[in-house]
Amino acid sequence: IWDLWLSGTYQSAIVAADDAGVFATLAEDPATIEELAARLDFDVRATGILMRLLASLGLLVMRDERFQLTDQARQYLVRSSPFYWGHMMRVAVSEWHRDTALAKLKTKGSASAAGPQGTPAPTGSGRPADGWAAGEIAIGQAKAIAASMHSHSLPAAIGAARNYDFTGVNRILDVGGGSGCFMIAFAQAHPKIKATILELPSMCEAAATYIEAGAVGSSVDTTAMNMFRDPWPEGYDAIFFSNIWHDWNFRTCAWLAERAYEALPRGGRIMLHEMLLDDDGAGPAATAAFSMLMLLATQGQQFTFGEIKRLLEQAGFRDIATQHTAGYYSITTGYKR
Repeated sequence: IWDLWLSGTYQSAIVAADDAGVFATLAEDPATIEELAARLDFDVRATGILMRLLASLGLLVMRDERFQLTDQARQYLVRSSPFYWGHMMRVAVSEWHRDTALAKLKTKGSASAAGPQGTPAPTGSGRPADGWAAGEIAIGQAKAIAASMHSHSLPAAIGAARNYDFTGVNRILDVGGGSGCFMIAFAQAHPKIKATILELPSMCEAAATYIEAGAVGSSVDTTAMNMFRDPWPEGYDAIFFSNIWHDWNFRTCAWLAERAYEALPRGGRIMLHEMLLDDDGAGPAATAAFSMLMLLATQGQQFTFGEIKRLLEQAGFRDIATQHTAGYYSITTGYKR
């Protein structure tokens, strides 16, 4: 299902790369992400997300730390080739996906754009992430978001509940917990665990329906607050994020890591549930496509384990490791020592 859903990003990414001159530029000389961004005067973060997706699709390959065209890309996606396929590739392409990708490439400095301390600023796109950035989501939209997030996260939540080692975890704070599906699954599988979902007021109202349906009201509650601007509650031995960091850029994620470190007691842990890219960033294709979707619709991206590890270490976390839990998902854990 994930592969089918995310395949919709492939065509528009290829067309955007062609329109942006990526294939023509790399046909002349291989380049790192930073070098290609400099040559085309593009944003480094957006360039990296696009190149990683193209590599996962077999159109780029990395050699000697530089991306170069594969034979397939050189034959079918370079305009001087007699077999150039770009005209056909444009048929029925999603114009919104293509145009948004091109706009993101041209918006420089996106990896560090943020307000005071790291608080995100609304982009004006009207996408759901803007609601969290602004600190306000209408109840109708909150219910729609909860329904969509619950549908794509429930299998992963059950997998995480079954496969993660919860030894030493008694109270969990789920930051940006949405419908509550993770805390519901955790409480159902591990009755000793007590959990709180930290969310905006409207999202807490939406989550209440799922908590009641899951029959975990004695184990799971909500606290209505803005995760970016309000002080986080203390007294939890684990702070959990699922599909939260991928909504925000590196500066905001670094600040979220710092907030988690401050709120945790010694021995407490941070738990990051995300789809991780391979170490070189060039796959899996579904994760690279999800990263492209995050570029288009949010201020974020998917991460490699190394990128998450560096963010956590900078905040003070130690003994950082990742554990596969279900499908494309893993939980990365770091401890406050």
